[in-house]
Amino acid sequence: MTVDDIGVACSTTQGLQPMVMAFTRVTSTPDRASLMMNMMAGSCAEADASEDSLAYIRAFKAQNINEAKDARIREKRDYAIAAARQYKAYQNMVHEFGEPGGKKCPSLSKKDRVYWALGNLAGLQAVMSDLRAQSVVNVPKDIAMKTVRGLQCLDNQEFWGLPLAAQAGLWILMPDTAPEGVDPWVEMAAAARGGSDSGVRLSHAVEVVIADGSGNPEQVRDAIRRHAASLKVDKPNRDYQLLDLVASRQILAVSDRLWTEGTGSRTPVGGLGTFWDDEKKSAAPSLSIDDLLED
Repeated sequence: MTVDDIGVACSTTQGLQPMVMAFTRVTSTPDRASLMMNMMAGSCAEADASEDSLAYIRAFKAQNINEAKDARIREKRDYAIAAARQYKAYQNMVHEFGEPGGKKCPSLSKKDRVYWALGNLAGLQAVMSDLRAQSVVNVPKDIAMKTVRGLQCLDNQEFWGLPLAAQAGLWILMPDTAPEGVDPWVEMAAAARGGSDSGVRLSHAVEVVIADGSGNPEQVRDAIRRHAASLKVDKPNRDYQLLDLVASRQILAVSDRLWTEGTGSRTPVGGLGTFWDDEKKSAAPSLSIDDLLED
């Protein structure tokens, strides 16, 4: 989790996982290591699906129907791979600590709580990825509610605003579940601030994905802008640097899709937090040729 290169993490995870899991034949299942590897491998498949999505948009804009159809199929296949891996990560957590969502929270050490947080997040991601893949993996949908409740067993400040982000996300998607007088978007913004303060911006990714899924374009843009601003002033947590990078990659994927829909190409280099239709402001005052000719 201290790695600062997502490409290396993807290659290492996919290369080492078969060897690590082979030890189940001679010892107990290494559920914690497998949880991390499956979760990371699922994130890598999600990134592949995002690339397929951009290819679909470009082909559709060019009226290349065959290429657009093929890109959409590739996207769904990659999301199915992501869902299968994320579901395995969730199952690793269940095997190690028990199923979330019950009346009582498990007794967890400080180190255990990290795996509990990530395992529950993986379960939530598995449901979402499977929905994007037309439910071909058959991830049980009730896992989503269980994982949101499971995350409430953790201290919100200690775990990067993630428990509050998951709860607020549920309130946004299912308004009837929100307590009276509570604005879920205000709670979500508070969770995102916790992510900025901690240097692990997973709650930012939750906010962007939920806003995107709820059809709230202005909220999506605002969340992406705030994330970009946070990257400039809040350093990543060195102990969980990889998680912060994964969150940023998920947000960049949403930005890339918006830019591609609007312009045909992805977010410009250094342009995260900006949009093609933003009001252009000159960086320097205009200079007339007459000014140069005056004595």
